[in-house]
Amino acid sequence: MFELFDTVKIKSNGIIGTIIDKTEINGKARYIVENDTKGEIAGAYGGNWAEFDCLDEDLLKVG
Repeated sequence: MFELFDTVKIKSNGIIGTIIDKTEINGKARYIVENDTKGEIAGAYGGNWAEFDCLDEDLLKVG
């Protein structure tokens, strides 16, 4: 389980970012991870600071 503002790595694309939102849906934690590097990324939303929807199994804690 991860917490707000944890630094994480998204396993599928190697992007390192910060958890900026956390919610639970049907007993499963979901996170919004904002890329720590500025720039648009295909398949992400949020513009210059790309954001990704993730689950626990999508993430690795960094640091």
